[in-house]
Amino acid sequence: MRHFFYSKIKNSNIKEKKEDFTLYRSRNFYARIRGDRALFTNPATKGGSERSSYSVPTRQALQGIVDGIYHKPTFTNVITEVKIVNQIQTELHGVRALLHDYSADLSYVSYLCDVEYLVKFHFIWNENREDLMQDRQANKHEAIMDRSIRKGGRRDVFLGTRECFALVDEISQEEYESSTSYYDGFSIDLGIMFHSFAYPTDKKTPLKSYFAKTVMENGVIKFKTQKECEIVNTLSSYAFKLPSQIKSVDDEFNEYEEMEKGES
Repeated sequence: MRHFFYSKIKNSNIKEKKEDFTLYRSRNFYARIRGDRALFTNPATKGGSERSSYSVPTRQALQGIVDGIYHKPTFTNVITEVKIVNQIQTELHGVRALLHDYSADLSYVSYLCDVEYLVKFHFIWNENREDLMQDRQANKHEAIMDRSIRKGGRRDVFLGTRECFALVDEISQEEYESSTSYYDGFSIDLGIMFHSFAYPTDKKTPLKSYFAKTVMENGVIKFKTQKECEIVNTLSSYAFKLPSQIKSVDDEFNEYEEMEKGES
């Protein structure tokens, strides 16, 4: 009887521990992203000879930037806010495009110029990768994220497209909240914008794209969740890839420790 009671308590503790993993949310991180040019392509302009950028970055584009700073399949980066620091300006560039018959044509691309964004984000565990449960070590992932922001990212970071190189700087919560925007005192309705993709987790689930009504208040855009988006499109052209092995967070953390010892 005692053995049964002990087993019941033990199983209950395991369940509670699993629920804690499920509900985990990291602390907030803040980063300054800046560059000479940016191109967050409006899908409505992709089919023609001219491409133009949205006035502000999409949530999907910012997630790509943050993933370039630090990301593993163990967790998902979640972008909550972006502050638009500089005035929104565009410049038109002529680009020599290669056609299907290998001839060339001149197309035009409308870039954003002299951009600076302050991004607020956190990460949550990826519930689709229970096989990586042993890699869910919150303190180490947060420490690596801090170091990656300070070093400008683990991979090259781009503002929407590869020719638009970005620089990443560390900022504090106080800097984020006290920094001014060119659009302080303004409320701007940006209309319906592309929000993000929901990538399939198996071969039967389709790829989905989300669009949402976007508003900028005092230079800040607070992103909706995918559940709050007004428009959802189901896409079919996506090749699902099976997950592969990853480097453990212990190995990642130790590499950073050795790297910092070598720099000191």
